[in-house]
Amino acid sequence: MSESDKTCLPLIIYYMREKYYRRALNTAVRNLKLYNNDPVLRFFKAFATLMEGNTQEALREFLQLRDHPHLSLCSAAAFIHARRRSESTGDLEAVTELKRSGSAAGDRALYYAALFYWILDMKLKARACVKKMLKLSETSPEGLILKGWIVLTSDTEEDRPQALRYFNSGVQDTGDLFGLMGKMEFFMATQSEQCALDIADQIIASHPDFIPALLMKMKVFVSLRDWEQTEALAQRVLERDGRDLKALQMLTVIAAAKDGNMELVKVRLQALMSALEISEPCNPSLHVEITAAISRLCGHNPEILQMLTVFVRRVSSRTPEVICELGYLLSQQNMYKEAHKCYSAALKTDPKCTSALIGTVRCLLMCDHLEEAAHQLAFFCEVQESFGNTAEVPLLKALLGRKQSAGEETVMQLLEDATELHFSALRGLNYGVEYLQMLDLNFLLQIVCMHLESKQDFVLVPGQTPPFWLKHSNVIMETVVRAVPGMTMSCYYMAYVKFLLGEHRTAQHFLKLCAEKDACVPEVHLLQARLHLSAGEHSSCLSCLEAAVSVSFQVRDRFQFNLLKARALLRSGDLKNAIQCLKITVNMPGALRPSEGPQLFISDSERVSVYLELTEALRLNGEQHEAARVLQDAILRFKGTPDETRLMLANVDLALARDDVDAAVVMLQNILPTESTYVQAREKMARIYLERKHNEKLYITCYKEISEQLPGPHTRILLADAFMKIHRALGYYETALETDTLDCLVSAELAELLLKLRRFEKAQQVLEKALEHEPTAALTSMKNEVTVLRVLVKVLRARNESALDVMKRLHDLQQKVVFRTANEHPEELEDQRKLLAVICCDWAHEFHLRRDLEKAKQLYTDALNHRPDSEEVIFGLARLHYDHQKLDYCEELCLKILQLHQNHSASLMLLADTLFWKNQKEEAVKIYSSIMERNPDSFHAMAKFLHILRRTGKLDDVRSVFIACEKFNPLSVREPGYNYCKGLYFWHSWQVTEALLHLNKARGDVVWGEPAVDLMVRICLNPDRDVFGGEVLDKGPKHLSSDSRISTARNILSTFRPRSKSEQDKLKLLWNLCRIYSKESREVERAVLELTDLQAKSVMLEASLLVTAQGFVQLKQIPRARNFLKRLSGMERSDTNTEDLENACLLLADMYIKTGKYTQVDKLLDSCIRHNESCSKAYEYRGLLMEREQRHSDAALQYEQAWKHSRRAHPAVGFRLAFNYLKCKNYTLAVDVCHQVLQQRPDYTQIQDELLTRAQLSLRL
Repeated sequence: MSESDKTCLPLIIYYMREKYYRRALNTAVRNLKLYNNDPVLRFFKAFATLMEGNTQEALREFLQLRDHPHLSLCSAAAFIHARRRSESTGDLEAVTELKRSGSAAGDRALYYAALFYWILDMKLKARACVKKMLKLSETSPEGLILKGWIVLTSDTEEDRPQALRYFNSGVQDTGDLFGLMGKMEFFMATQSEQCALDIADQIIASHPDFIPALLMKMKVFVSLRDWEQTEALAQRVLERDGRDLKALQMLTVIAAAKDGNMELVKVRLQALMSALEISEPCNPSLHVEITAAISRLCGHNPEILQMLTVFVRRVSSRTPEVICELGYLLSQQNMYKEAHKCYSAALKTDPKCTSALIGTVRCLLMCDHLEEAAHQLAFFCEVQESFGNTAEVPLLKALLGRKQSAGEETVMQLLEDATELHFSALRGLNYGVEYLQMLDLNFLLQIVCMHLESKQDFVLVPGQTPPFWLKHSNVIMETVVRAVPGMTMSCYYMAYVKFLLGEHRTAQHFLKLCAEKDACVPEVHLLQARLHLSAGEHSSCLSCLEAAVSVSFQVRDRFQFNLLKARALLRSGDLKNAIQCLKITVNMPGALRPSEGPQLFISDSERVSVYLELTEALRLNGEQHEAARVLQDAILRFKGTPDETRLMLANVDLALARDDVDAAVVMLQNILPTESTYVQAREKMARIYLERKHNEKLYITCYKEISEQLPGPHTRILLADAFMKIHRALGYYETALETDTLDCLVSAELAELLLKLRRFEKAQQVLEKALEHEPTAALTSMKNEVTVLRVLVKVLRARNESALDVMKRLHDLQQKVVFRTANEHPEELEDQRKLLAVICCDWAHEFHLRRDLEKAKQLYTDALNHRPDSEEVIFGLARLHYDHQKLDYCEELCLKILQLHQNHSASLMLLADTLFWKNQKEEAVKIYSSIMERNPDSFHAMAKFLHILRRTGKLDDVRSVFIACEKFNPLSVREPGYNYCKGLYFWHSWQVTEALLHLNKARGDVVWGEPAVDLMVRICLNPDRDVFGGEVLDKGPKHLSSDSRISTARNILSTFRPRSKSEQDKLKLLWNLCRIYSKESREVERAVLELTDLQAKSVMLEASLLVTAQGFVQLKQIPRARNFLKRLSGMERSDTNTEDLENACLLLADMYIKTGKYTQVDKLLDSCIRHNESCSKAYEYRGLLMEREQRHSDAALQYEQAWKHSRRAHPAVGFRLAFNYLKCKNYTLAVDVCHQVLQQRPDYTQIQDELLTRAQLSLRL
């Protein structure tokens, strides 16, 4: 039996529900060969035969099945239905038998009767039958499943949630296909697409040849707008059945809606129509239903409309449904008379046919039979209550009102009503073929066209609130573009609307899409020309106009073309040709007065614009009187129209051109707040007061008037911006925020202002209040929240507070924005991805500072996914690798940046630093030399170059850099960066006074202040550069007492104002360094305690460990100090810690020498010299060791290096060098060194008494 076949009956039911009657018939016939004379299959064969119109054959079959106990009820019902379809009088005997069978029917008979009624959409009878069945058999799986389907497809939404319970009860573990299909349909209706996909996969896994499962899965994917998966499934279905109508229809819709490929649409549409005629030859209503979605999508394409018209004409049926579709296709081709005949024929068949009535009115309107159209429309409105509200009626009223010159407000309201009714029919409907058919692209584009046709030359002033018609058009077009992203006309109108809104980048994106799909649309070139003109690209504008002419020669006769051309010529300074073109334009049909006909329609705003442009051109050409005459003529023509004030503003410009400032002010004062140009007029008046009359008070008064007359956040911000001083603007920003407490952007601007005033707490309060709102799914609100969160991150950083939590929230929110933008505004996707990359880098930098390598690296990688070629992102990742000693990775990334940007200075500097630490020092020097040649006043590069030259023992080479900088920019000697570098050079040259002099000029700077103060404090504390805490070297005589040096250092620190957390930490470190240099036990202990806190937070770890070790030395806790120093000596060196590690190695070496552990000293000193060839103390310690070993010649060589790199400024080094020369009997050099020391320090009598006299005596001998 067929009932035991799990796929047979569900397949037939699916075809019957989809109205594929021939498919259902063929399936029943095919299975009858397997299940000979099966009554259920015979019934469905007769049912399908009946629906195809072969009533007599179906009646005979129903009569034969009336005696079967399971089919008696449904056969009788089908028999009655067939007699009624054939318009025969009701068969009394059949009705009586139906009642008798119904009262005595068993559960199976009731089931098939309910199924029959449900397929015919007779829901009440279906519900009654299944209710009786479930009374007889409460647990019947078939009954429960059918009850679920009936509830799911009922008209009352309240019952639908119960459908899933019935399906679950019926399916249980049986895997019933009909029940699983019901569950899938339920999940789709509740937009639980993933659940629906899971069930589809379950069905396909158990029944891979069951095509309805594939088709339903395809429907799920298209509702998710997953075009690739949808198309793949459609192709998979066609591999099994090349004439599957759903798959062919879907491919045609994809070619139109997604790709906008009209050539492919024509090919696929031809295949679809052929399949329809072969697969369902006797099903005219299905022919119309299948192709209706394509006609609603491609109503702008004449070839596709012609194909559909021929196809519908071939349909044999003349039902109102088919005739109205033919009328619709003809009306889309502007064949209104023929369409009117079709609608009239449909009304003769069915006088209450809504589509025919609406079509008739539309045809009458388009043929300008306004009285008759008004009469028909009034009649339709009277009877409309019985039909229900329809969106076409307010649209037809708007069309009639526009043709009868009704008020614009009335027309706008009707268009809004039409849109609302139209969109209300789409609510709750899943995206798919049915959605696109009901969306009706042609209907929505007509509304947008009605909005735009009277506003062709509208210009939105920055900051001006868009008018209703423009906002309404934007809402409609955004809905259209989301649904139909590939259609050329939808992209064109979206571009047009975005252009009028001032969103030129978005407009350019959509125009690019238009050009890619069809470069032969002249309107696209004209709009592109307007975009170029608004951007000041006049030559590009003229090129686009030429392209439009090459596409359609007739475009030269359009008013809009000539106006654009004249504007481009005028803006490019070609006044003669601009005036000539404008004079031709002003005399074109429709320019002087409105003309009839769509080709001649010119809006009032365009007509005014041509007069304004001609006036401006004549004025610039010196023809003042002619310009005034043209303008006066225009004022008379357009007196009393909304565009009159635009002419008044032009008159103001003429008055200003002849220096009649008072007349200009009077004219501007006459423009009232009710006028659309009021804000422009007052801003122009404000500029006159400021620039012509130099009256700041009246300048501010103009903006106060704007704010008072048009209160709102935007006008408050205008007033705030008008104030010269930032503290006066603050109050108006706050007032603007009070006016609109939910305006996130105003909150962000106010917080930015408070941030500049360093009112961090108030700024944080403003931002946190802006974020206190209910969660919203609106994309614009999400973008605004991102703006607020970015400012909040700035505020938290300024307050030295952690921003990690805010950064996470910001990152997650921007990810959602990117995802939404990809689907809703693909033209903005690139900008939003760039912003997400910036946020990732910002967050990565936070983790970088916290030494969390893995998280920082992951975020930089995420940023690269969004911006693979972003130099900033790659550089951030390279810097991360550099700071964590991953030098090979860093070098690779730097080279990658330099391939993109050959002279990227920051990457070159980082590459040079990387090569230096890879011991490729000469290469590093070469790179820095090339940087300084290109940018002699790059002070950051100069400072780094100075460090590298010193570490390579070539410090004096930096002098040429200073000379080149001063020659390139003589004023650079005043720059803080230059003075810091000069001070650094003098410090390393052991010229303490000069170093402090230059560093003092830099310490007040935002950028260079912190390193300058740091160095000045260290110089004051240790001007002789002794190893603090070391005891084995002779320190020689001192310049100043310890107390005076510490006092000076503390004075410098007391004037330093840290601006960041890192600067606060540095200040804390330097204060504790002063305490340790004081050598007072209590102060040293306090310093060690505070430094321990810094070490616990890993803040400036190397510096704090070194200072702590020096503190322990002062406290005589040598073992603890040694442990700290050992830890430091084992650390990896970098730019930030190399000085501290060098000092740690020197101090540790001093301890080892003191205790006689000479073998461990060499390694420490070698490390110092390897990383800094100018390290004089390392050479001095080496000389000391050799001297103690009586190797005076070797010791002299080491002391020579120490004397050289200390710039002969340390007398104790000179003493040791002269002593060793004396010991190895090199008396001449010993005398020379003694004289060098005494020249620097005449008071150093020890060297004269002990060495010089002896050396001179030895020479005499």
